[in-house]
Amino acid sequence: MENLGEFIVENWVLATLFVVLASLVMSGSLNSKLAGMTSLSAAEAVQMVNQQNGVFLDIREVSEFKKEHIADSTNMPLSKLADESSKLKDQAQAIILVCASGQRTSAAAKQLRKQGFSNIYALKGGLNTWKDAKLPLFS
Repeated sequence: MENLGEFIVENWVLATLFVVLASLVMSGSLNSKLAGMTSLSAAEAVQMVNQQNGVFLDIREVSEFKKEHIADSTNMPLSKLADESSKLKDQAQAIILVCASGQRTSAAAKQLRKQGFSNIYALKGGLNTWKDAKLPLFS
C-alpha cells in the first residue's frame, strides 16, 4: 500500500485506463438498476418465457426486426414504445426486452416503468447473445 501512490504516478496511463474501465462497468449495472430491470442470459430468458409466460418485446426498428427476430416476439420500436405500449395487455406479465446489443433496453425499461409495467427484464447482450447461444431466429 505504501507504494501505491508511486505506482500510480509512474504508471498514470494504466491507472487512468483502470478508472475509465471501472466506471464504464459500474455505469452499465447502475443504469440497469435505475431503469428497474434485471438482465437475463439467453437461457434464463427462454426459461422465463416457458415457465412464467414471459414475452419477448423486440424494441429494434421494424427493418431490423424483419431481417431476423426471436420466434413469437412482439416488435415495438423504442421510438414508438410510448405510444404502442398500451397494446401490451398484462402489466404484471414478465417482459423481456430485446435489442441488437442491449444498449437500448434501459431507455425502454424506464418508459415501461413509467407506464405501470413492473416485471421488466433485458436480454443481456441483446440479439447478439441469442445468436452466440445458437438459438433459432426467424425472418
